[in-house]
This record gives sequence, C-alpha cells and structure tokens, in this order.
Amino acid sequence: MKSLFHFATYVAIALIIASCSCNTNHKFPAEELTNADDSIVHLCDSNASSATIALMSRLKSLKGSSYLIGHEDDLAYGHSWNHEEGRSDVKDVTGHYPALFGWEMGNIEFQSDTQLDGVAFEDIRKWVQQVHKMGGVNTMTWHSSNIITGNNCWDNTQNDVVEAVIPDGVRYDLYRKWMDKLASFISSLRDENGDLIPIIFRPYHEMTGSWFWWGRDLCSPEQYKTMWRMTFDYLTKDKGLHNLLFAYSTGDFNTIDEYLERYPGDDVVDILGFDIYQYGDDVIAAQKLFLDRLRSQSDIVSLYAKEHGKIWAVCETGLESVGVDDWFTKFGAVLDGTDAVYVMFWRNAHDKPNHFYVPYEGHSASADFKAFAEGKNAVMLD
Repeated sequence: MKSLFHFATYVAIALIIASCSCNTNHKFPAEELTNADDSIVHLCDSNASSATIALMSRLKSLKGSSYLIGHEDDLAYGHSWNHEEGRSDVKDVTGHYPALFGWEMGNIEFQSDTQLDGVAFEDIRKWVQQVHKMGGVNTMTWHSSNIITGNNCWDNTQNDVVEAVIPDGVRYDLYRKWMDKLASFISSLRDENGDLIPIIFRPYHEMTGSWFWWGRDLCSPEQYKTMWRMTFDYLTKDKGLHNLLFAYSTGDFNTIDEYLERYPGDDVVDILGFDIYQYGDDVIAAQKLFLDRLRSQSDIVSLYAKEHGKIWAVCETGLESVGVDDWFTKFGAVLDGTDAVYVMFWRNAHDKPNHFYVPYEGHSASADFKAFAEGKNAVMLD
C-alpha cells in the first residue's frame, strides 16, 4: 500500500505548470498527444484553477504505477451504522481511509435538504472539505430527476427527456435552473482559504445502458453529446466553476466503437472510465466472466487513453454483498496489470443489510479486502 501525498505538494507543482500551460486551448492533434510528455497537464477547462491542475497532475503521476482506492459515501454511513463521526467501513477493516470519496447530488435540483440516499447536503459539504484537508480526492455524480415526469432518474418510460433539456427543448429553461442549483452547491465547496475545492464530476454515466433517462435507447448519440457539452459549458463558462474535472463513464461495452458511440469529445472529457459490476447467482462462474470483462474493457479504454493523452479509471465497481471471500485480491491482480489511476467501490447502505460493496468489520472477506488495500499499487490515506 502507498499512502497519499498531501494535496499541498501538488498545488506547488501545479503553480509551476500553470505558468507555462494554462493559456492554451487544450485542443491538440492526436499525434502530439500520443507523444506528449506526461509531466504536461492539459485540462478541458482552459481556465482551470491551480488546485484543479494540481489534482490532474496528481492523478497523472499515478498512471502505470498506482491507483487510488475509493468508496461511495464512505464517511456518511456504512453497514448497520449511520452518521457516526469519523467512522468508515473501509477504515474499520483496513486501518486507513480510502483515498477517493464519492458523493451524490441527486435531489439538489429540488433544493431538498438531503440527496436521494438521504444524506444531508450540509453534511456532504463538510465531508468534502474534510477529505480535501486530509489530502483525499472527491468525486461527484448527479442522478438528476426526470424533468418531464418529476420522478427519479430511473424513470425511463419515454424517450424525449434529453431532447427536452437541450437548447430549444421544452424544458431547457427549467433544466438551466436545475443546473443553477447544482452550480450553487459546487460553488460552496471551498477550503479554509476560501478557494474552490477540485472535484471529479461524472455526469450522465452508464449511457451504454438504458436504465436512466439519458440512456442509449432514450436519446440519439448526438442528443447525448449536445447535453454533455451544454452541461460542460454551462458549469465552466456561464457559472465560472473552474474546479471541475469531467469524467466520462460508460456501462458495459465490447468494442471501442461501442465505447465511443456517445463520447462528446476529447475537448470536454478529462478522465475516461467505465462502470462494471459482477452479476449472477453462481458467484464463482460469474467472477470469471467479470474478470474477463474487466481485462477486455480496461485494454480498450487504456489504448484510447494512451493515443489521446488521457487518464482513465474504473469509476464504479463491486459485487453486492461480497459473496466471494477472495474477490478483492483477484480483482486487484487484474487491476495491477493496467494503468488505471483509481477505482471506486459502490456504497455500503446502512438501511439495506445486503446492499454493500466493501466488507465491513467481521465479514468473511475482510482479510482479503485488507490484503488488497495493502497491495503495492493501492493508495490509501494515512
């Protein structure tokens, strides 16, 4: 296991980098990117803050040697506990906090006090600040509601929602107001000096499936790309949020063409990735299929990342209830052979006994998870 350097080290590096690279438009020919010096940091937002450049520098430094271990809602709750100050299922098992923390913004569009899993936005703000101060990395999703029906993001009963929210759409003006509320919250995520905390923002994910209103069967590739670019421009240009790295994360795919079908472009995506879960009642047989998919999809994304000067990550993963005691070390054996820069395990619900993706203290896979977290390529917080 490798411990994570404090964020201030990377801010210092970024200030040097920023003086020579921030004024470019970050759009380069593929051949130049292919041969680019990895010490040079190019972000899609040409006005990115020094701290955001520092975060990208930090992530690029991991490529090919290490990866951050992450966990969704890690400080908020865990298996059979909720909102206990300083507690973490990952820390209970390994003795360390994860290096990457995931937070959900769904329901922010309604100015709700809590997001869709019941966590108070006020607490998320506090934890984002705490993680940043500890030297950790924050990543964020926004499972916004279906703007036509008012139901949640899983309401996929019609194919006109994306069409409705893009420019000239019947809900475009309302969706801008929804994005205003998201932007207002992001703008409140500031460190002790009043500077915006860098965030990896991962909107509209798993678009290769059709379980969300932005899924493959519910909009055209061009409509999806337009929505992504609209969101990027609105947050970075209209709202002036220069603390965001944008992550593109698909569901399953078999070819590079499938992966790129809805890809909005290198100029609006900083981090490539995919979500991949193990499913199936026969967990041993399903594990082999899962690991084969992990290898194949990693190879596809890694090649594109190398050719286009990008970094990539496994943005969501896991086996619900962790029904295989050596699941994590086998997963790690595959991940160690890639150049992924982070992996995010999904959440451990406090109110659903079987809905957890990392072992809790006393679980039969705890020793295996600890061994994985102590691996030579794994990065955790001290």
